[in-house]
Amino acid sequence: MLLAIVPLIALDIPRHYIDWRRDVRDERGYVAQNAFNYSDQQKAAIMIQVGKTNRELLALMYVKGFAVLLLLCLGAYFLYRHFKSKKNSKWKAFLTCFVLVIFTGGIKLYSWTAFSGNDEIVLLPESSANDSLNQLYQKNFKGKVVYVDFWGTYCGPCLEEFRNFTKPIKDHYKNRPDLAYLYICSGRRLIWKQQLQKFDIQGSHIFLDKENFAMLYHQSVRGSQDSSIVTPRYLIIGRDGVIVDNEAPPPSKKDSVEARLDKYLAGK
Repeated sequence: MLLAIVPLIALDIPRHYIDWRRDVRDERGYVAQNAFNYSDQQKAAIMIQVGKTNRELLALMYVKGFAVLLLLCLGAYFLYRHFKSKKNSKWKAFLTCFVLVIFTGGIKLYSWTAFSGNDEIVLLPESSANDSLNQLYQKNFKGKVVYVDFWGTYCGPCLEEFRNFTKPIKDHYKNRPDLAYLYICSGRRLIWKQQLQKFDIQGSHIFLDKENFAMLYHQSVRGSQDSSIVTPRYLIIGRDGVIVDNEAPPPSKKDSVEARLDKYLAGK
C-alpha cells in the first residue's frame, strides 16, 4: 500500500517542475525582456507573484520528493520483511505491488482528464465545433454582451493574460449578469482542461481542432481565410449577436477594455 501511494505523489513532481519553468523561469525572462510591453507597475506586480509562485512550487517539489523517497524506503523495507517471513510468496507480493501501482497511477492520470466543467467554468458541447460565432451566441448568450478570447494552449501571451490580468476584469464586472465571457481554444485538449482549472478561467469554453479553430477565427476576426492567425485575439459581441469590436483590448489594458465594455453594456 505504501508503494501504491507513490504514483499519486510522484506524478505531481514533473507537473510542478513544468509549472515552475513556465510560471517562474519564463515569466522572469518575459519581464526582463519587456516581451509584452507592460507598464512598470504591471511588471512589479508580476514579479511579486513570480516570487510567491517560486516559493510555493519549490516547496511542493521538495516536500513531495522527500515523501516519495520515504515511501519507497518504507515499502522496500516491508517487502524485505515479508520475503524473509514468507519465502514462497515473492511473486504474489511483486504482482500485488505492480497491480496497485498501475491502478493508482491510472487514477492519477484519469484525474487530469476527467474535468467536465462546473458552475463557473462551462464547457460547451462538442457539436458547437461547426457553429459560427453568431450561432454560438444565439445558443448560449442571447441578449448579453460577450467578451471573446481566441487563445491556444501553447500561447505564452495568452497564458500571461490569464495568469495576471483576467481576474481583475471579472471582479470589476461580477455584478453584471448581462456580460459573458467566451474562450475559444486550440492546441492540446488534455493541457486545455488542466489550464482551465489551474488559472480558474471562469466563463464558457469551447475547444476546437486546428482546422475548425482557423475557420471560426477567420470568419470572426479577419473575414479572410488567407490572413494569419495571431493569438490571443479579443472581440466583443453586442446584445444583438453582431461583432461590434474585432480588435478589443486584452485584459492587461484594463482601463481600455473596461471603457469599451461599459460602452456596449450601456447599449451605445
